[in-house]
Amino acid sequence: MSPERAAQLGVRKTELVDLFAGCDTISNHLANLPATVGMLNKEHFDRMLPHATFINTGRGAQVVEADLIKALREVPTRTAVLDVTDPEPVEPGSELLKLDNVILTPHIAGSMNREVARMGLYMAEECGRYLSGEPLRYEVTLKMLETMA
Repeated sequence: MSPERAAQLGVRKTELVDLFAGCDTISNHLANLPATVGMLNKEHFDRMLPHATFINTGRGAQVVEADLIKALREVPTRTAVLDVTDPEPVEPGSELLKLDNVILTPHIAGSMNREVARMGLYMAEECGRYLSGEPLRYEVTLKMLETMA
């Protein structure tokens, strides 16, 4: 994000490590790209506040699991809520299964129940716009895919 866009939105740009050092809750939604593999590591997890929670609904490969486990062991008041792991599902002997401050949730990775019908309606409406030459509401471009989870 450019400095100008940040100013328009009224936000302050910051470094990732500073987010880990200053936030009670850190939620990962990074895109699954080669550049993000192992991106969240010791440098970040060691800086977590003593009462912080790390939530991963992005991708497991973005987390250096051994670094997260070590940080959670060293400060057991930290918590991790993991919807994704690497590998997925966790292996039976994984240290993540042995830590009381780790919550593992099933990774659904898609729509369920009423949301499926809603998503279908969105797609039907979008298809109608496409066929009639109207601007699309939910267009995804190749450029957007570079940063989407």
